[in-house]
Amino acid sequence: MSNPKRDFDVVVVGGGTAGVVAALAAGSMGAKTCLVESSGYLGGTTYALANVVSFHNNRMERVVGGLPQKIVDAAVVERGLAATLMTDGHLPNPGGMSGTVTLIDSARLNIAAFALLEEVGVELMMHSLATDVSVRDGELSEIVVTNKGGAHRVGAKCFIDASGDADLAVKSGAPYEKDAVGKGLTATMVYRVGNVDHENLVADFRNYPERVIMLEDPFLRREGQPTIEQVVADKVKVVYDLPYIYLTNLVRDYIPKADWSRWGITGVEKENWGQLKPFGSRVHMTASPLSPETLYINTTNVTHFDALDAAALSRAEMEAQRQVALSLDILQRYVPGFGDAFLVGPMPKISVRASCRILGEYQVTKDDVTAGRRFEDTIARGCYPMSVQSLDKPNVRHHLYVENGGDYDVPYRALLPKEVDGLLVAGRCISATREASGATRTGAQCMAYGHATGVAAAMSAATGTPPRKLDVRELRETLQSQGAIV
Repeated sequence: MSNPKRDFDVVVVGGGTAGVVAALAAGSMGAKTCLVESSGYLGGTTYALANVVSFHNNRMERVVGGLPQKIVDAAVVERGLAATLMTDGHLPNPGGMSGTVTLIDSARLNIAAFALLEEVGVELMMHSLATDVSVRDGELSEIVVTNKGGAHRVGAKCFIDASGDADLAVKSGAPYEKDAVGKGLTATMVYRVGNVDHENLVADFRNYPERVIMLEDPFLRREGQPTIEQVVADKVKVVYDLPYIYLTNLVRDYIPKADWSRWGITGVEKENWGQLKPFGSRVHMTASPLSPETLYINTTNVTHFDALDAAALSRAEMEAQRQVALSLDILQRYVPGFGDAFLVGPMPKISVRASCRILGEYQVTKDDVTAGRRFEDTIARGCYPMSVQSLDKPNVRHHLYVENGGDYDVPYRALLPKEVDGLLVAGRCISATREASGATRTGAQCMAYGHATGVAAAMSAATGTPPRKLDVRELRETLQSQGAIV
């Protein structure tokens, strides 16, 4: 390699929100920091979804703060109808999947992330891939970053893997696990639709409240709580009053039986949906914070492929685009408010929910999430239900909730890969079982892991202490001083 070697205190690989917050945290601590990102934009899955869940549990207790909130403060639009209903950028969510939903326009997120990283002196290597690693005596000391300028040796005192696929950890020889094809969470292509008659859409929900998921967490449906009909009648006046919309059953509620043969539909159950079978069991949509006439649609459902296989991933991109066209056609034909809507465009790439996960010093389990377990070394809290792929129905996912509308701890040990030093992991590839990862992968939690790893990496670089030997009490105190909830 003819390019000179570059050395940093901290190098973060992956520019999703986990990686952005990690780099921001490390840079804010005075560490010389570099962020490596394969695309030309920042924000990852949050950029695609234009929303984050969840900063609050279903008891409306805050579970994420600190630098993730700083990102929200910088990116959330402070004008328009959505802004008038927000509290610190968050909207109450009567749907019940999470206490609040944070709507963030993709473009504003991108602009805010670049500006915040520039403020703290983070060096960016965009359109760049970490293609190789150098591990000496069990410690990751150097990576090779490849881009149009060639191959570059990049060294660091501490690395953070926020790639989503555990790229650095796997290349470094850290143990990991990977769901078998057909058993992992499916991938999706989110797309934007403009010119939606949102008033007509909300009127349909008010007339037929059974058509949308409401109060899904059993905690919200206990004796004495309002009924779904009452909640819709009292609280859903505009589209932002239901910021996380799930249509319950597209075929049963919207498509006339006379039209079923057109799509090969034979019944309302998912396995009988014919050409629509690949779609998610529940159509998910959120309104843009900029305009209630623009909705982000999340219903495409690409299954049975290995996200680390380039050929399979390419085929998945093609299938996702086909599903975008078909699903928009269905919405335009049958769902009130979409008759004159048009495609603004799909997101830059398919969003993969699951690939590799590290086997860390601790693995978060289903029971940890369900029981709201606490740990002495916690560095983040989560509250979203476990979204788990059905093992006998490939296109169906189940949601398993934290008890009593609460939250659970994520311990620092879950960010520490076994057998490799000099490396921390943030984002959806932290150490968690198949079931638990359905909860730990969500946006606000990934941002919290980014905050924790960024601070830990900066501490490690400053003191020469390996990440796994850091004083966790000091790490937690530092995070708390920066507003994190641990």
